[in-house]
Amino acid sequence: MKLHTRCMQLLLFILIVSFCGTSFAYTINGKALCATTDWVPKGAVVQVFEVDPVPGGAYTINTPALATVPVNDSGNFALNFPWPVAGPGFETGGPDLIFRVTQNIGGANQTIYEEAPAKAHWNLPGAAAVKLEISSAQAACVNPAVTLGTIPNDKLFLFNRIGVYKTAKIDCQGSLAGSSGYCRPRKAPFSFTGMDTDMPFGGTLDMFGWFGQKSKIAYYKVQFSADGGASWTDIDTPLPNMWYDTSNPDPLKWNWVSQPMGPFADGGLSNLYKVPYLVRPDTPWSWLDRVVQFNTNMVKDGKARVRLVPYKWNAAHTALVSATGTDITIDPGFGEIVLQVDNTPPSVQILDIKLNNVSKQPCEILKFGIAATDKISVEFRANDLRGHLRNYVLNALYGHNQAVIPYPATPNKAEDNYGNNAAASPSWTGNLNYTTEYKGNVYNPGAMPNCAYQFRLDASKRTTNGYGLIYHDVEDTWHVTIQRPPY
Repeated sequence: MKLHTRCMQLLLFILIVSFCGTSFAYTINGKALCATTDWVPKGAVVQVFEVDPVPGGAYTINTPALATVPVNDSGNFALNFPWPVAGPGFETGGPDLIFRVTQNIGGANQTIYEEAPAKAHWNLPGAAAVKLEISSAQAACVNPAVTLGTIPNDKLFLFNRIGVYKTAKIDCQGSLAGSSGYCRPRKAPFSFTGMDTDMPFGGTLDMFGWFGQKSKIAYYKVQFSADGGASWTDIDTPLPNMWYDTSNPDPLKWNWVSQPMGPFADGGLSNLYKVPYLVRPDTPWSWLDRVVQFNTNMVKDGKARVRLVPYKWNAAHTALVSATGTDITIDPGFGEIVLQVDNTPPSVQILDIKLNNVSKQPCEILKFGIAATDKISVEFRANDLRGHLRNYVLNALYGHNQAVIPYPATPNKAEDNYGNNAAASPSWTGNLNYTTEYKGNVYNPGAMPNCAYQFRLDASKRTTNGYGLIYHDVEDTWHVTIQRPPY
């Protein structure tokens, strides 16, 4: 049976429908699971509705719901309702049913799965087994192994930072459907007023993680997905490291020793990485918690998911097998994370310089008068298709470290930044065509004297590699000479 699904990563609902005696009472028992992680949409609400076909190919959904129940912490639920409700209808066996699942996400009740009437489960017999596939990209899931009263830290794995930015400052929790993947070192109310916030990631990222000391694993993989978790690709970037050798009795001969940490092939698997404290316990490592270097150019711009997959040896020590929850606990929030990726450079260009509306070539001499009608117009572009522009500034530089101040503000600003434009979303693209004007009666010979000038357009994006901006101070320049009266 082909089932309706909105996204590629799926939740699996296993529903068992049983017919109970002559009372016509139906009981639907089920368990909600995230297909790829065995997590559950904790607190989700399941509803079941009756559907009747209408002559001509249409359908009627009978409301209210036959039954409504929440999913418990383990993903289990039970729906009970009498049948038939009002006569046998068109059923020749059991009831015709569709299912809807909702969940409170971010304070709002959202539908995470809803069947179309045409996809109803027709004439369900007693004890029928029904499988519903629901998009986990729309659901908020938790690890059922991590419950109140447990202390999983001794076996826990989680990503703890990207470069110098802690994952606590990144909107990246893999279990939350609404995670944007932006780095936000500034918290509300400054999230949309500071330039160095709402930062996507680009370039090669140092990704750091923490393994509980009692984790029973031999190797791990790190994988990325660019399609919401429907498919995964191994990261195979070489990971160098160094450990400090103190074996020589002469401390003056202690030294750092280079050691690769992956990728390796072993136990029938490839692209495996080693854990430093398993290789050499109680040894100083230069990168104790760096688990991978992720070249984000391997994915398209947009959201990318990154996860760690742990492995252990089988009992015969002949093959590697997936580690289970008794070996290691993958953190429900930060064991798989979402990153906003942007490797597209901004477009930064001076398009034209005009004197009194007449275009001038680079290196020309501009005879710039002092009347209100005299003006130098600079047309330029400061644009970012991905909406991650940080700032731009058009400087008129001359002499020895001199700049024309204040910046002109009309018809467009000669300088602007993200903090002035951020609203309800982390998007500011700038513009393909700006024009700013230096008027002769405002920028008189005292403000813009005779000299050779460099008009320098400088712009930056908010894309970070975890340490700094990778598109910082992208420039374009145009040189002219300005001559003021008397000529």
